[in-house]
Amino acid sequence: MPTKKNYVLDTSVYLTDAESIFKFENHDIFVPLKVLEEVDKHKTRQDSVGSNARRFIRILDDLRTKGNLESGVRIDKGHGILKVISYNILKEAIFPPDLDMRLPDHIIIATAKAIQASHEKRKTILVSRDINMRVICDSIGI
Repeated sequence: MPTKKNYVLDTSVYLTDAESIFKFENHDIFVPLKVLEEVDKHKTRQDSVGSNARRFIRILDDLRTKGNLESGVRIDKGHGILKVISYNILKEAIFPPDLDMRLPDHIIIATAKAIQASHEKRKTILVSRDINMRVICDSIGI
């Protein structure tokens, strides 16, 4: 049986593919609150980005009917758990002081770092379409 992993998906992933959470098999997905705020900014757009933002919000709303998103909800049969992660987890993050926590990307990266620290036996992977975000993650051990 493959080792279960934790995935943190960046805003860019949801805005490109609203149904991306269904593509990670039986691994768990963590959604930082900052991602929800970022997705919300795009929901009124009249293009594919806006359409994906609205679709992703509807998917989360459907999952919410199965239970509490903060505690975690099974995405679907044969899939992992989805959890929405609040800013409280950031106090557990060991984050380089030269990265500005006022920037949305850095908050998302810090959330992934905190998940990594609190789930030491699992690999934590941040998925992003943003090249610089991927480079930063690699540079700090995510």
